[in-house]
Amino acid sequence: MKFHILKKQLLLAVIALMLLATAGCGVKMWPAPQQSEDLYTFTSVEGRRVGGCLKVVVKVDGAYKNVDNLSLQFQADGSGPGEGCPTCPFFPAIRKDFTPGSEGIQSDGSTFVFSECGLDPAKSYRWRVVGRNVYDALGVVISDVYTAAP
Repeated sequence: MKFHILKKQLLLAVIALMLLATAGCGVKMWPAPQQSEDLYTFTSVEGRRVGGCLKVVVKVDGAYKNVDNLSLQFQADGSGPGEGCPTCPFFPAIRKDFTPGSEGIQSDGSTFVFSECGLDPAKSYRWRVVGRNVYDALGVVISDVYTAAP
């Protein structure tokens, strides 16, 4: 009788261990945003130089409401400190962040318009726009590098 009870308890213990082991199997991940629904891309990025200002128009395709901020990165072409040459790799010396809904940026749905003033009207500038998603895990969207001639 004792052997039967011991055998029964041992069998129940083995079954319990198997259940615990199988419950721990599988991929465990933190919840993540759905990329297909939460990503956006730049449809077009245009910049126009008006004297000492650079006016930028960015059109976004996809989840444009997930734009956390747009960063205008630029560098003057020249021989001074923080300046680069037109054929050198782009290394933005100045960055200006624009957050949708704040002062300095206008948005009309998926189109964002902002400008940066105080540029030297005699110098050429290389620039790009970097967009950050509200979901950090989805990374950033980076535009091509453009040149704004004086």
